[in-house]
Amino acid sequence: MKTRLLTFAALALALAACTNDIENLNDDSVAAVINAEISDAVATRASGTAWAERDEIGISESRFGYTNVPYRWESGKFTPTGTIIFFQDDDPTTFSAYYPYDAAGGTLTATTDATAQQNQPAMDFLYATGATASTHNPEVNFTDDTDAGGKDCSFHHCMSQITLTFEAGSGVDFNTIKPTGYTLSGLVLEGSFDTTTGTAETDANAQTADLTMELDGALTSSVILFPQSTTSIELSVYYNSQPYTATLTIPDGALKAGNNYTYTVTVRNKDLSISSATISDWNPVNGGNVNADL
Repeated sequence: MKTRLLTFAALALALAACTNDIENLNDDSVAAVINAEISDAVATRASGTAWAERDEIGISESRFGYTNVPYRWESGKFTPTGTIIFFQDDDPTTFSAYYPYDAAGGTLTATTDATAQQNQPAMDFLYATGATASTHNPEVNFTDDTDAGGKDCSFHHCMSQITLTFEAGSGVDFNTIKPTGYTLSGLVLEGSFDTTTGTAETDANAQTADLTMELDGALTSSVILFPQSTTSIELSVYYNSQPYTATLTIPDGALKAGNNYTYTVTVRNKDLSISSATISDWNPVNGGNVNADL
């Protein structure tokens, strides 16, 4: 599994008497030092392979009353934007965190329509929990330590992703004409993300809708969607002023959180050929081939 270690630390002492070995002397407070990694075989975020400048996460823990404390990525590290998390006794405490940060926190509503797809980091919801630390061991490790017999406390994607790669088949030359766009039909585009539990789900009252994406010369396109039950999705590809249609078969009958469903779409002279669906972690499962006529 590819991971990228991200360190965002705030180390401060309430009084100057605290020593460098993190001993809690004279009842001084010690600040948390937070390490984190995002479990992802593709990229740390849907939009790229690294955190962007001024990206923010929200960190919480219940014993000391810290809720939704923002830390911001600046100059290659995460630092607190205001409140600093301090340990207040020697007992271990457990932390959780999510991305992207929202000042209100709680249950956030969102849409995954075509406009929202233009800013995918805003809906690439991530969540981590289970990391523990204390005054004498102040490192809060949002990391995957399962290889060493520990726990997986790393950040995980809470949404689903579909990636389509378009290839030219018989009788088609992409050097001359490329597909201009595509539509995925029958999807629920509205939903919510709970920053306290990491649950992303569709709106139970929302109707299914079409999601139309422009390709602008690109031959690979990804969309982020709320996890949802569906056995198949209708696909229309617009090529040479004609709609080519096919059906994407969804393994296990659901778009699941953290999975990227990858398809190769071959545009042929009179139809489309859809490859087996491969699920990558951000896990491989193969489906059947599908052809579609004009």
